[in-house]
Amino acid sequence: MKYAALLLAGFVLVGCDGIGGETLPVGVTAAEVAFFRTAVADVGCSITSDELAASVKTQTGFGEDKLRSITQYLRLNGETDVSASGFRLTSGTCANA
Repeated sequence: MKYAALLLAGFVLVGCDGIGGETLPVGVTAAEVAFFRTAVADVGCSITSDELAASVKTQTGFGEDKLRSITQYLRLNGETDVSASGFRLTSGTCANA
């Protein structure tokens, strides 16, 4: 279910015309976004199952709403790829992974 929520957040934004350099979502800090990026990198840069999503959620301690806000923010900034197989972080240490 968690995987589905992250995937859905990405799919919702696929058609959006987000502009790079989006401001952080309300209630989300730059440190939290960095912590999320680290957690995703720790699971191999992709979230392709409920187990991987649960691992990221456990590592960060973030609730569903914060995770959704962060994934939407990253999508609008062009830092993720979302497909039928999952969510992939494409920035930072995951850029060439």
